[in-house]
Amino acid sequence: MRTAEAILSIIIAIAVVYVVNRGSSGISVKQSSTSNNYTVEVTPIPTALADSTIIIPITITGPKDSTLKYVIRYAKPNLQNAEQLHRYGTTPLTLVDSTAGLYHAKIQMGLKGKKSYYYFEIRDPIGRYLAGVKMPDAKPFVTVAVGRADNWTKLGYYLAMFLAILAISNGAIGSISLIAGRTKLAAVRLSFMLGTAFLAVSAILLGSYHRLQLTGDTWQAVPFGENFSDNLMQILLIYLVFIILVSKLVKAKSGEKRSILPAAGVGYIGIVSFFLMMTAYLLPLLIQPTIPHTAKICYAIISLLLVAYLLLLRKAKYA
Repeated sequence: MRTAEAILSIIIAIAVVYVVNRGSSGISVKQSSTSNNYTVEVTPIPTALADSTIIIPITITGPKDSTLKYVIRYAKPNLQNAEQLHRYGTTPLTLVDSTAGLYHAKIQMGLKGKKSYYYFEIRDPIGRYLAGVKMPDAKPFVTVAVGRADNWTKLGYYLAMFLAILAISNGAIGSISLIAGRTKLAAVRLSFMLGTAFLAVSAILLGSYHRLQLTGDTWQAVPFGENFSDNLMQILLIYLVFIILVSKLVKAKSGEKRSILPAAGVGYIGIVSFFLMMTAYLLPLLIQPTIPHTAKICYAIISLLLVAYLLLLRKAKYA
């Protein structure tokens, strides 16, 4: 049974690392918009090498009119507020194939970590808006300039990530056996201890250095930052510490040694760790890395886990 659990944990770890690696440069999703019989389609590029020129294809279908202006609107280098779309610069698109309605837009990337904001429009000869395309929330597209990470850093980062996911998955799967009484609490606790150690190395140490090479940023979880991805990872890390703490033995008032939480209880919260892990690794691939109230959510969950631990500890000591 333990062999099957180990194999399943390995498969899960390989799959998650593969998806994270494939999505690390961002997921490109085609965006389109139709207005006044014109349809504009584009697949934005989430990341590109710093100080490089990228070419983004745009497809425009609709009535042919040589007097119309097909343009890319882009944030000027000195623009402080990227939401001030009316202040964006304007450059004509390059026609590639008139039959297919294919155009190209060239964008010059800045230094690593810098973001380029842009969107596309069609206007008539006197400047009236006819059609265009932005993100679904009406915000401009964003491409982040990234550097290159050295191979040893990448190898260490993804290896530590693999070991962290492997250990957490093994602990979560072992938690099912723990509830059924087929495995010992110490074995499950060891898996979560290893998962905590490897997660700290991959997310905080090697992860920060890896990101520093790519974007110039480091760890940005509370209390120092509000990066959504980092805060999810921090919640996972603290949750694993919570599992380790509630599964340890304490001396009760009666003199008897007992675990803070019964084995079955540890099993149930151990299973939750698997879903929290999948959320921490995969959700940031689908949404923006920064969302409103990230810090408040993180502080609330940390506080909840701290209160729960103190209450369980008190109950175990005075039971």
